[in-house]
Amino acid sequence: MTGDLLRRAARMERERRPFALAMVVRSERPTSGKPGNAALIDPDGTMHGWIGGSCTRSEVIRHALEALRLGEPRLLAFGADEERPDDLVKVSMSCASGGKVEVHINPVLPAPVLLVAGDSPVALALLRLGSAMGYRTVATVSAGEDIADERAEDLAGWVGMLASRPPGTRFFAVVATMGREDERTLASLAAAAPDYLGVVASPRRMRSVRAVLAGLGLGDDAIGRIRGPAGLDLGAEQPEEIALSILAEIVGEARRGGGDGGDGSATAGEGDVGDGARAPDATAAAAWATDPVCGMTVPVAGSATAVHNGRTLHFCCEGCRGLFESTPEVFASNPATGPA
Repeated sequence: MTGDLLRRAARMERERRPFALAMVVRSERPTSGKPGNAALIDPDGTMHGWIGGSCTRSEVIRHALEALRLGEPRLLAFGADEERPDDLVKVSMSCASGGKVEVHINPVLPAPVLLVAGDSPVALALLRLGSAMGYRTVATVSAGEDIADERAEDLAGWVGMLASRPPGTRFFAVVATMGREDERTLASLAAAAPDYLGVVASPRRMRSVRAVLAGLGLGDDAIGRIRGPAGLDLGAEQPEEIALSILAEIVGEARRGGGDGGDGSATAGEGDVGDGARAPDATAAAAWATDPVCGMTVPVAGSATAVHNGRTLHFCCEGCRGLFESTPEVFASNPATGPA
C-alpha cells in the first residue's frame, strides 16, 4: 500500500467520508494483482490504486459499493475452487490470462451521527452516553455544547446535509424536547430519512403527536417510522436509564437494519493516487451487465461494447470484445446475446 493511498485514506477519514479498502491477499499466476496490492474505492465507484487488471477491477468496485451499503467486509475469490470455504464470495474468472486471486474488501465508515433535539435531562444523558459509545453527537441547543461534538444551530441546514449523506453514513435522531415543538422538529428531521427517529413521549402523548404530524402534511409511512415512545421497555425511570433504553433500541436497529441510510454520494477527491479508475458516475455505479465471453460483471457506462441481434453487449476489456466479434456463434447460447 503506497503512502499516497494511506494519506488519501487518512484525509477521507478526517473529512468523515466513507470509503472501502481493497487488498490482494492471495494470488496464483498468471495474475497482474499481487499480494499487498491495494486500492481505495469512493462511494461513487472511483478507484484509486491497483489491485489488478480489468478482469477483477469491475467486480471489486461492485462488491466494494455493496460492502459500503451493508457496512460489512467480504473476501472475494476469483477463480476459486469449489472446495474453498463458504465464507468466500466466489467470483468467476474466465479471462484469457487465467490465474486466481483473492481480494479482501473492508468498508471504512464514519462515526454514526446522533442528533439530539432538546435540553431536557434525557437529551443531555443521550449526548453523554452517545459520545461514550463513539457516536458523532450533535446538540440542537446550547445546553448540550459542552458534552456534544457539534451544535446544530441551523437545524434545516443539518437536515439538508444529512439528507444527501453518502452510502454507509448512519444517522440517528431523537427528539427529547418534552412537548416543546416536538411535532415541527420531528417533521423537519423526517425529511432527512434518518435510520432511526424517536421521540421521548408517553403513549397518550404520541397519539396527539401523530395527529399533528398528519396535519402538517407528513405521510403515513413517515409517521409510522417514528419510534414513540422511544426506547426499549426496560422499566427505565431515571434520565440516564431512559437514554440507555433509547440507545439500546438504536443499536438493535442498526445491527438489524443494514442499508445505506441515504441517497447521496460523496464527491470524489483530487486524482492524486493511482490511475483514478472509475465505475462511471454515481448513477451508473449501480448499472451493470454480464460480459458474454468471460462472464464477468462490468459497469454499463464506460465499458467496451458491441451490438449483436439488436442488443448492446458490454465487455470487461477489448480482448473479450474482439473474441466475441471474431466468433459470435460460439457465444450464441448466452442469454445476453439473444435478440432485444
